[in-house]
Amino acid sequence: MLFILLLLALALAPGLFLLMVFYLKDRYERESLSLVGKVFVAGAASIFPAVVLEDLLIGDPSLTGIRNIPQLAYVAYAGVGLPEELVKYLVVILMAYRSSEFNEPFDGVVYSVSSSLGFATLENVFYVLEGGISVGIARALLAVPSHALDGAVMGIYLGRAKMMGYREGLVKGLIYPALLHGTYDFLLLLDPGIFLLVGIPVMLYALRFVIRGMRRLEDSSPFRVAVDPS
Repeated sequence: MLFILLLLALALAPGLFLLMVFYLKDRYERESLSLVGKVFVAGAASIFPAVVLEDLLIGDPSLTGIRNIPQLAYVAYAGVGLPEELVKYLVVILMAYRSSEFNEPFDGVVYSVSSSLGFATLENVFYVLEGGISVGIARALLAVPSHALDGAVMGIYLGRAKMMGYREGLVKGLIYPALLHGTYDFLLLLDPGIFLLVGIPVMLYALRFVIRGMRRLEDSSPFRVAVDPS
């Protein structure tokens, strides 16, 4: 029993920690914890329709032995990346995008990351309970942060779409995270060595984009002058 509790803690900790990091980055007008929590829980629940979509698009979930690059690309981008980002995106659109709480550009990041990390956290529970401590550590370093980056990219575009009149952001807020997610999965399915050589730099580039994007959203906050007149 103690070991199961340890695994659960290992599975839950990365997503909750990253959620706190992004929540605290919202410097000027922090969101209601109630709504953030609801989006997180809905993001977790969205794993179930994602599984249904993936089953329809992929069929046999066993990918052992597949080395055909077009097939791997289809599985990674159309069979996993797009469905998973779609359900997380719909959670944000349906629960937060039209809310009066969504009242500054950075809020897009907070809600999108909440949805993504809800999804990632429940997914992590399943993987860690099955795979053990080594899987939990590996996913804490790679998979969960990757979901957070996907959510942050989504949120940057949704924040710009709602608060800055950048309507293309509604489309890019789905397509770009799906491409980033698909690239992560494609490289991992292709070869773990190639993933380390190419996938890690891709994640670092995404992190650089996210940091810059979040700074621009912070600078565009209508609450900035009131809180930080400098």
